[in-house]
Amino acid sequence: MDVMTRHPSPDDTLPEHEPLFDLYVVVDWSANSTPKQGADSIWTHVTERGAPAQDPINHPTRADAREYLVGLLTVHPHQRILVGFDMPYGYPTGFAEAAGLPGTPAWAATWQHLVVHIDDRADNANNRFAVASELNAAISDGPGPFWGTTSDSHVTPNLSRTKAPGFPHEGLAEHRLAEQALRDAGMRPASVWQLSGAGSVGSQTLMGVPVVHALRHHPSLKSRSAIWPFETGLTADPVRGRRNMIVHAEIWPSWIGRPDPARHPVKDAGQVCGLSEHLAALDERGELGPLFAPVLDDDTARAVVEEEGWIVGAVI
Repeated sequence: MDVMTRHPSPDDTLPEHEPLFDLYVVVDWSANSTPKQGADSIWTHVTERGAPAQDPINHPTRADAREYLVGLLTVHPHQRILVGFDMPYGYPTGFAEAAGLPGTPAWAATWQHLVVHIDDRADNANNRFAVASELNAAISDGPGPFWGTTSDSHVTPNLSRTKAPGFPHEGLAEHRLAEQALRDAGMRPASVWQLSGAGSVGSQTLMGVPVVHALRHHPSLKSRSAIWPFETGLTADPVRGRRNMIVHAEIWPSWIGRPDPARHPVKDAGQVCGLSEHLAALDERGELGPLFAPVLDDDTARAVVEEEGWIVGAVI
């Protein structure tokens, strides 16, 4: 994968104390296998600093959402944009090695594997359970670490309908370090291994990583894009001082609590509205930057940047 190496020139650096971003884009992702709108579908909300509040947008398919996001990002060539998908961007330390995925760093090996092997069609039909089963087979002789299906037809000797016993499974933890930090704080983020069921996020990652990769490497966007923290490091200045940077970062809307039911009748829509507006408010007060630089010990920071990723707002 390409890694950003461009350094800001004197004429495109930001003055001190200016907010990091101009636009805050929050996406509630979905792994649905058929087109869907309403609850449990894809919602996007954009907050633009200094502009009136906007309504959320409901996308029936991932292809529709991807097309919308490409258009949104390309029509703002001179603005700094934060793009957050509600899904894990990585797996617990050791996953890429255990699955035999070639290349380094580990997060890039995993992303490249999903880009090549996930088949996501225009009508939302996809092969995510087959890909998860194949990864399980590469890691162990039985089911796991991925688990959970929406139908018995997806069950294989390597992918079970219910949670596979044995975590740490083949040495792989059930939760990433970021999720464990939130759980220690009394919150309940799900494991990236869980592919179906209430609160599950595993399928969203399988179907979402190729889309974020496509946005990051789109010909019109790649020169100004980076993925936090994999390509930026854990830094309070993820835009690197540039005036037109796009930063892709993992978010978790439940971090700020339940959405205001008056904001939107659909909970998912209310969550994306609430979080994008909350991030903008934090940025205006100078409180957003520190969330991109959590204070972690050296071993944790290394694991986060090399493979696991982190959630904006997760703290230890």
